[in-house]
Amino acid sequence: MNGPISIGGTNNLASHAENVYSSGNIVNINGGVVDLGICGGYYNGTVDSDVASSGNAVTIGSAFSGSNSIDVYGGFARNVNAFSMTASDNTVTVNGGTARSVYGGFAYVASMTGPCVATASGNTVNINEGTIYGVYGGYAGANFGAGPHTVSGNTINISGGTIDDVFGGYVDTHYGTGQVTNNVVTISGAPNLATARLYGGYLGMKTDGDAFSGNTLNVKTAGLDVASLSNFQYVNFYLPSSLSAGDTVLNVTGTADLTGSAGRSSTVNVGIDGGSSPLQVGDTITLIDAGTLVTNGGLNSTARGTGMQGVTLVYKFDLATEDNRLLATVSTDAVPAVNEQTKTLSEGFVSGMGMVTQAADVAAGQGMDSAVSAAKGGSAAGGGAPAGFGALSGGSVRYNTGSHVDMHSASLMAGLAWGADVPLGRLTFGPFLEYGTGSYNTYNSFSDAASVEGDGSTRYFGGGVLGRMDLADTGPGHVYVEASARVGELHNEYESSDLRDASGRSAEYDSSSMYYGLHMGTGYVWSMTENASLDIHGKYFWTRQEGDSVKLSTGDPIDFKDVDSNRLRLGSRFSYMVTEHIVPYIGAAYEHEFDGTARASTNGYAMEAPSMGGDTGIGELGLMYTPLASLPVSFDLGVQNAVGRREGVTGSLQIKYEF
Repeated sequence: MNGPISIGGTNNLASHAENVYSSGNIVNINGGVVDLGICGGYYNGTVDSDVASSGNAVTIGSAFSGSNSIDVYGGFARNVNAFSMTASDNTVTVNGGTARSVYGGFAYVASMTGPCVATASGNTVNINEGTIYGVYGGYAGANFGAGPHTVSGNTINISGGTIDDVFGGYVDTHYGTGQVTNNVVTISGAPNLATARLYGGYLGMKTDGDAFSGNTLNVKTAGLDVASLSNFQYVNFYLPSSLSAGDTVLNVTGTADLTGSAGRSSTVNVGIDGGSSPLQVGDTITLIDAGTLVTNGGLNSTARGTGMQGVTLVYKFDLATEDNRLLATVSTDAVPAVNEQTKTLSEGFVSGMGMVTQAADVAAGQGMDSAVSAAKGGSAAGGGAPAGFGALSGGSVRYNTGSHVDMHSASLMAGLAWGADVPLGRLTFGPFLEYGTGSYNTYNSFSDAASVEGDGSTRYFGGGVLGRMDLADTGPGHVYVEASARVGELHNEYESSDLRDASGRSAEYDSSSMYYGLHMGTGYVWSMTENASLDIHGKYFWTRQEGDSVKLSTGDPIDFKDVDSNRLRLGSRFSYMVTEHIVPYIGAAYEHEFDGTARASTNGYAMEAPSMGGDTGIGELGLMYTPLASLPVSFDLGVQNAVGRREGVTGSLQIKYEF
């Protein structure tokens, strides 16, 4: 061999009482010329035991030359004696050069007597570039072994290069049986396969068995030319965004055989790139244009298939054959429908609204109390130097939106407060900054589709002002009015591994949008005794999260509309001053959300909308603590529990500091 070679790992060739194995080897060919074969794992001998070559990896670099007389093996296991040969879980990646054949796994028994079994399973071959005459996901064979010899679960991914023949699996024995099943061939990009015969499974001349069941062909490109195809139970077409009505996906110059053993027929499925323009009723795509098209009456059982555009739109296709062409036409009795599972995307978006409404609660609750308390003392009480105040809230909340969202979050606000006595009473005013971060999980179940879970993270940053007027005492207490205004930016990242397009890509998006909020409230503080008081109040909250247009990782366009939250809360809090340093309190409130609906659309089709609307009951316990009168710091620690439309426990901490 000439040229650089990099070999990682160890040559794990070992012998135990009943087996020999070669595994875990890594071979990287970065350039040069190889005169003989290349093997990740290799055994060729006469031991009286089982042999396995597994878990090896070979990578051929783009600078490799090669020749049309060398073979490349991820794992090679050959034995003369009558025992079990296994080549499994090996990987070969070819990025250039020339080879006669590439095998993910090769298992062969050369025995002329006795029982023997050869198995090649779980191997992967990736062809990105290069010239190769034959590609085998797995190969198993024997001179005279009856078997059954099994080649199953192998994968071939082709995105470039020039290839003559492709076999998902291959079994060859002078007599006996073989099972070549559940192998996958995936073609994308623009490889040159004009002379290639595509086989899901292949049985040698004297081999009986099954070479059809479970074998899958995935075509993720268009305008592809091949010589022939056969032995694929599943043929899946993933239409790229560049494809239009009337175009052809696959040209077969020879025979396209969509039948299997025992009169079975291939199942044809159609997927559409999420970035494509929606197909219209009556639009036709030529899936296969063949020299000879072989089908039977069982094609897709009902001659109708379901196609998905990205993850959002569902189509019904009528399948038909015409002049050796397989055609897929958007059914005239079923317009494209929105996939009901897309509701999970809006669940992610409305989770951001959950965060900014929590921020509104902090500003109007703990933040307002902290500002009023801070502005009562020191120079801030007379409108001089301000007093610092802050509030921190965090916890776990479930939003029941038709399904539900579980949110774990923390919200922080900090500001400066001034207080002044005016003719009407006592005025408190202060600007503040706010920040929050959280993670969430969404859960959706559907009557006609699989359940979908997702997860994400969200954060916000903004600022605002708050104010409160405590009117002069009237009888045993006084009335107050308060308000706040907020504005900021919300960022949201969402992903669902359960919601995938036809190519297997999970749905993901990033969103950024502005938010705005107002709150107004009024209440009455009843001084029941010198140490006890009851605060009875009502508050209204309006929060808007602006919409956003995003493109999913699958290419689907999603337009999220503005989300408005309108909440009315009625509640009360009882406080009792145990000492001048300790004041515990207990409270309860009822809240009704009038809206909170996250509306969205894709390609002009409305998606199912989750909503936070409904009733919630809230209970709270807390303790206000002032360590020493001489210290300018005081604290308020509280716990809130919500039940109903919103449920869960949050904790809060208020801090005030007098400058």
